[in-house]
Amino acid sequence: MTGRVVLPAAITLLFCATASAQSSMPSLLDAEPPKSNSNEIARFCTNIADAARERRYAIQKAELEKLQAEVEDRIALLEKKRAELQNWVEKRERFSEAANEGLVDVFAQMRPDAAAQRMEKLPGELTAALLSKLSPRTAGTILNEMSADRAAMVAVIMSAVADTGEMKKQ
Repeated sequence: MTGRVVLPAAITLLFCATASAQSSMPSLLDAEPPKSNSNEIARFCTNIADAARERRYAIQKAELEKLQAEVEDRIALLEKKRAELQNWVEKRERFSEAANEGLVDVFAQMRPDAAAQRMEKLPGELTAALLSKLSPRTAGTILNEMSADRAAMVAVIMSAVADTGEMKKQ
C-alpha cells in the first residue's frame, strides 16, 4: 500500500523537476535568429523579383497573343466583307454599262407597247438598267405595257439596285 502512494508522489516529483529544468534552459523561440549577410538577402530578393517579372511578362505575352489572334480574325472578316462590297461595285458598274446611251435612245423613241414587247425578251437586269436611264414617265408607260409578272420582276430589280445606292439616274 505504501508502494501505491509512493508511485504517484514520484511521478509528481518528476514532473515538477522537469518543469523547473525547462524553465532554466533557453528555448528555441527565445534564441535570436542567425545573423545573415545583407548581400544574401539582396540576392534572394533579386532572384524572386526576376522570377516574378518573368512570370508577369509571360502572362502579358499570352494575353497579347490572344488579342493578336482576335484582331487577325476580325481583319479576315473585314477583308471578306471588303471583297463582297467590291463584287457589288463591279456588278453595279456592269449594270450601268449594260444600258448604253445608244440603246436607251432607241427604246425612248419606240412606242411604249413595242418597247415593252422587246424588253420582255431581254434579261431582267438589262431591262431594269434601260428603264432606269429613261425618263420616269417613259419608263412607267413601258412597265405598264409589260406583263404583270415581268414588270414586277423588273421593278424588284430596280428597287434592289436603288436600295443599295447602286443606281444613278443620268
